[in-house]
Amino acid sequence: MKITGGFLKGQKLFLPPSKTLEIRPLRSRIRKSVFDLLGQDLSGIKVLDLFAGTGALGIEAISRGAELVFFIDLNELSLSLIRKNLEKFKLTDKAYVLKLKLPEGLTKLSKNYPEVKFNLVFITPPYRTGLSLKTLKALPLNLLTSEATIMVEEAKEVNLPEKTISFFLKDKRTYGETSLYFYQPICLNKEEGS
Repeated sequence: MKITGGFLKGQKLFLPPSKTLEIRPLRSRIRKSVFDLLGQDLSGIKVLDLFAGTGALGIEAISRGAELVFFIDLNELSLSLIRKNLEKFKLTDKAYVLKLKLPEGLTKLSKNYPEVKFNLVFITPPYRTGLSLKTLKALPLNLLTSEATIMVEEAKEVNLPEKTISFFLKDKRTYGETSLYFYQPICLNKEEGS
């Protein structure tokens, strides 16, 4: 699996052994589509990569100019792969790798890093576990900028809502068995309506 854009374009990521079922990296074709939608230049933004897996999405964001990425996972193999990939590409100065259980760990993240405001959040849990919606609903607004984009990945047959208490759905795309939902904080929607 390769980085699809930015200064690391074409570089190969370390991946889990093929028999490892608990880590499911987002396919390169879908990852490229994600960044086609988000924009190629992510200069200066801060990214929160939840259920980070191999770190592919966050590393792709750094390759395209992101200033800082927080990689969050609970799985030891994932955390090891993320660190290995960051070291390979000499990106450790642009990253925090944290072991937290999600969505519960979001409260701790919010308390420990109150000064960090994320412009982009990736929520990519295992499919069909209910964690995608639980994590979206638990995402503290004080971690986000008012114009933040939250991308949630889920199996195509699982339908996520058009609105939660804090977020509204801006876009949805489906690629094969994968659906990607793009949310924004409702506070932005209210500002536009006034």
